[in-house]
Amino acid sequence: MKSSKYLWLAVAVTVVVAGGWATFANAGKDMKEVTVIGTLIDTKCYGMNHDNYVADHMTPKGNMPNCAQACASMGIPVGVLTEGKKGGEVFILITPAASLAEYMAKTVKVTGMATFEGAVTPSKVWVKNDKGGWDEVKIATMM
Repeated sequence: MKSSKYLWLAVAVTVVVAGGWATFANAGKDMKEVTVIGTLIDTKCYGMNHDNYVADHMTPKGNMPNCAQACASMGIPVGVLTEGKKGGEVFILITPAASLAEYMAKTVKVTGMATFEGAVTPSKVWVKNDKGGWDEVKIATMM
């Protein structure tokens, strides 16, 4: 059980290291600016169960309220699930997850550089507000 406890940490570190390496290796090559719109998700829980694209997650121990926010606050990578439901495409955001924790399960619009297949280093992030407009989110930079 203890080894599975740290599995999510190993996955998170691998994603961040791979993202940094891919960005360095591809500097100037095949990188393009993209805009992605969808639901902000916790990649760990969504990867275990595609029903976990909302804030509360179903776990083997039962329903976990606000799990997405807790995972992002702990640094588990976040992603954008297009189409806002299971079955869409997932883009991993190469940015500190904690700066997006309060927006988990909300509709977001992200612009940035596609650093490698399925990953975006965001330059701007907006969250959809109650009036149908977009509010810019201040994101932490990695460097």
